[in-house]
Amino acid sequence: MRNFVIVTLINMFALFMVSGIFNGIVISSWQTLIVSAIVLSLINIYLKPVIKIIMLPVNFFTLGLFTLFINAFLLIFVESLVKGFYIKNFSTAFFGAIMLSIIYLIVEKFVIVRNDDFYKKQVSESSEKTLNKDNVIDVEGKYEDNQNDNV
Repeated sequence: MRNFVIVTLINMFALFMVSGIFNGIVISSWQTLIVSAIVLSLINIYLKPVIKIIMLPVNFFTLGLFTLFINAFLLIFVESLVKGFYIKNFSTAFFGAIMLSIIYLIVEKFVIVRNDDFYKKQVSESSEKTLNKDNVIDVEGKYEDNQNDNV
């Protein structure tokens, strides 16, 4: 649930930025922005993986470029579901989806990676506390002793 909220907030920020960059993408109110971000997050979590698996052969032959079209079609799908969210035409949706992906990746890098670093730090600190010389087998030391005997 926490990840869904984070993803939705990132999508909300990205949609706000994209609507400011492209004149052809209009979000009528902040309520529409919230609903659009929730719908986009749900579509990206549940529908997009299924579509990518179905379109895998086409995506393979286009070397992954068809994913850009999938993102544009999903953005148009969000437009058809949410009242007050308008996209002028397909080219606006295409470039808007590219910009949305770029903004999402940049924001995700700064938000989610910090959580991963915190988790890694917590795991390493807890593993240092549980490991001591009594419950660790020193394999390298024994191997070096055997090598010295053979020489």
